[in-house]
Amino acid sequence: MSIQNVLRPVSSLLFIGLCALQLSACSTETEREEAVAVPADSQPVGKTLVYECTGYEFIARTGPGEMAVWLEDRYLVMSREYSASGEKYVEGDVTFWSKGEEALLIIDNQKFGDCKLAPHRVPWEDARRRGVDFRAVGNEPGWTLEIRHDHHILFVGDYGMNRVLFPSPTQSTEGALTVYAASNDKLQLKVEILDELCTDTMKGDTFTSQVAVYLGDNTFTGCGNSLFSPWK
Repeated sequence: MSIQNVLRPVSSLLFIGLCALQLSACSTETEREEAVAVPADSQPVGKTLVYECTGYEFIARTGPGEMAVWLEDRYLVMSREYSASGEKYVEGDVTFWSKGEEALLIIDNQKFGDCKLAPHRVPWEDARRRGVDFRAVGNEPGWTLEIRHDHHILFVGDYGMNRVLFPSPTQSTEGALTVYAASNDKLQLKVEILDELCTDTMKGDTFTSQVAVYLGDNTFTGCGNSLFSPWK
């Protein structure tokens, strides 16, 4: 048998192998390009967002491929649709489009442009969305208070380190002063809300109510706002 006859099948196998590798590489590259062609949502998933537009404002909460929005007169879930530029969500006569820091809301062909995120409002609007009726904040150390009438009072202290829930609070009102009282297995709670303007000692923000919280042997003072919810 000649050397040429021995090398011929080996060369054929080598050629076939190289072709297979080339096809595999091409296939892998094609799959990679296809994967890159589908953009992921740039909005944070599972977070409440507050947008302030020219002449309008609304709350949104993002999910995979969708965005729930709370408008002035309704709540709806918008689905993400293809957009050659930016991100686009549509449901009925409502469209939301965003690209980078630019955003546009369209309701029944009426455009509300220059939509900007307002992160300082998120804790308040998220509480409103969850059905909280009144929210208060204080400093040194930082604390928050949430009241749901006839349901519970939640006190969060030490910058979020301590959470205490009080079920079924009682309420009494005399003039401009409203008092809530509640207790759990360990602590007594009393909250006094006075309907007079209050200024935050750290940020200078103005609120509608002055708040005093008596929790066990501790006293906390701060400011708060009622949270009317049009979606209840």
